[in-house]
Amino acid sequence: MHKDKKRKNQSSHCSRVPASYTGVIMRTIKARLRCAYVLFVVSVGVITGAFFRPTPAFAWGGEGHRIVALIAASELAPRVKAQVETLLGGDSMADLSIWADEIKFHRHETSPWHYVDIEIDSQGYDAARDCPTGDCVVAQIERDERIASDRSLAMPVRAEALKFLIHFVGDLHQPLHCADNHDRGGNEVKVILGRRSTNLHAVWDNDVVKALGRDPDTVAVELEQQIAPQQVAQWQRGSVAEWANQSFHVAKSEIYGQLSGTGSTDAPIILDPDYARDQHTIVSEQLEKAGARLASVLNRVLR
Repeated sequence: MHKDKKRKNQSSHCSRVPASYTGVIMRTIKARLRCAYVLFVVSVGVITGAFFRPTPAFAWGGEGHRIVALIAASELAPRVKAQVETLLGGDSMADLSIWADEIKFHRHETSPWHYVDIEIDSQGYDAARDCPTGDCVVAQIERDERIASDRSLAMPVRAEALKFLIHFVGDLHQPLHCADNHDRGGNEVKVILGRRSTNLHAVWDNDVVKALGRDPDTVAVELEQQIAPQQVAQWQRGSVAEWANQSFHVAKSEIYGQLSGTGSTDAPIILDPDYARDQHTIVSEQLEKAGARLASVLNRVLR
């Protein structure tokens, strides 16, 4: 009887809560629910952004850069090879070949060093037009050559220049890193390859290299065996600007020049399903040239 009376008193007490106070409570609850919903939406956005953000394309992809570094490493003079090992702290050239790609997202000033935009309606590289501020792959390779060769500089400074060289010489031989058709080197040319929608630049970064074989180490050995000594001597001649021009002409005639349409963000070009495999000869030679020339650069600056 005493307990029932207590419950009745509690119920009576609750029923006497002012209506205005009840309104405040309800508005507070609704506000908190809205906050919770906003936080949920933001959280979902962050998560989906992290997991479904398009993967950025890197020149030649990891496979191509590894192939170039492996070919070059096999052609280094013994004394130079020892210097490379010292500067890299025991890491291999192949393992550090994509270091320059990995750091560009927090060292934004390095992004332009990976390419040079030579418009395909031009005759070739013009430093004043295509690299006026020195922020392009041609100028940066020349800059890193000077840094790597300067023994008065601190080891970490020279080591960084070496890592840039390992990567940028590879970049220089990806044709779409030395050509442009007002489309960011083919990044804005939408294509369909097989059942996949992608862009022309990504195809040349990744698909054409993967078509050479699944294992880049095996591909590197096979390509190196195909290189004749007279080819090496011929490829190693010339300046960095001349090498860029050669890549430009490959892009102009063999990539842009062979497309079946103009391409745009609205009308993708349908590539032949065998497109990547059909580029075997061009891609193999570009990777071979890059490896031979990287070895030549390092043998010269680290001798």
